[in-house]
Amino acid sequence: MNRSQRRAAANKAKKEGESDLSEKISLFGLLPDDCSYCERPFDKKDKEMVKSWSVVVREKEEIVRLYCPTCWEHGKKLSSQIIGEDLG
Repeated sequence: MNRSQRRAAANKAKKEGESDLSEKISLFGLLPDDCSYCERPFDKKDKEMVKSWSVVVREKEEIVRLYCPTCWEHGKKLSSQIIGEDLG
């Protein structure tokens, strides 16, 4: 592979990466302001909330859901009961 081919391949990969990033950033705009289950308010500027809350993204449907730690644990317990195994 010569230099121009390597450069063309690198540019193509860069453009694809930028496209993926722009799609993810656009989905970030769909992030709700409260828990999708209990409607507890979410402060995007609070570092502890950002670290402890869980986000579920369904890219194909362009759906973004946000769950507080309490609701997330409740959902995991419910799922493990339905499945019949421990999800951690």
